[in-house]
Amino acid sequence: MGEKPTSLVFPRLFSLCVNKNASIEESGRWAGGTWVWEFQWRRELFEWEKEMANALTVFISECVPNAGKKDEWRWKRSKDGRFSTKSAFETFMESRNVPPSDPESNTLLAKVWDAPTPHKVQVTAWRCLRNRLATCDNLVKRKVGLEEGEEWCNGCIWRTETADHLFLLCPKAQQVWDALERWMVYSSASPSTITQHFTLFINRGRGKRTENLLKALWMCTIWLLWKRRNESRFEGKVWEVQNLIAEIKGRVWSWLVIFNGLDTDVSFQVWCSREFSLSSYFNL
Repeated sequence: MGEKPTSLVFPRLFSLCVNKNASIEESGRWAGGTWVWEFQWRRELFEWEKEMANALTVFISECVPNAGKKDEWRWKRSKDGRFSTKSAFETFMESRNVPPSDPESNTLLAKVWDAPTPHKVQVTAWRCLRNRLATCDNLVKRKVGLEEGEEWCNGCIWRTETADHLFLLCPKAQQVWDALERWMVYSSASPSTITQHFTLFINRGRGKRTENLLKALWMCTIWLLWKRRNESRFEGKVWEVQNLIAEIKGRVWSWLVIFNGLDTDVSFQVWCSREFSLSSYFNL
């Protein structure tokens, strides 16, 4: 019958139909082994409407019911006719002309969900890697009106706030990452994009144990930088780098204990002390 719904081909008859949600079984009967369509109308059809009803019967004649089967819904987007969320999502993305996702990107994003961190932190990190946070540049793209000057980064007030700038390139954010690298006793060139930074950061160590630590550390930093940004922008609070570093260390230690991510036997006091070497303990 084609891709176009019958209700759109015959809108007049559809408006006159008594039961618009009737199944095929309720719209006809078997007579001598032949299926006969019998529609119920709200009133007697005019002559020209009867001609239209005959055209409807011809239009749907290729749909021949099977006497041995009951009516059932079939999902055209799958071979077996069964509906699945995956096929519905693919159909939706195709309708928006969105290109298929990159398998390598999907693998990277999947690493977020098994990190020893609270779910809200995982969600923030995932949105950050997907560039879905409500940074000023994204708000402008979504047609959210901003006052003059509101699009600037609160940390340096000289660059438009993007995710890459806010979390990596802003001088204050750079101070945070520099401090963490000193704690890790590790130094390298810092990529200018979020995905590259995440990839390089979590691949510094060896084994799942070390990767879990690095994922927790990276995601905690992103989450707290986002919290500080919101507190600064909406509450006018000023934050210090050293205080943020202390909070990052404290939260990561508690998560590793709570989520049993590393079975660490390091006490909180030793973990936060200047003498403790994260690099030597976890073999970074």
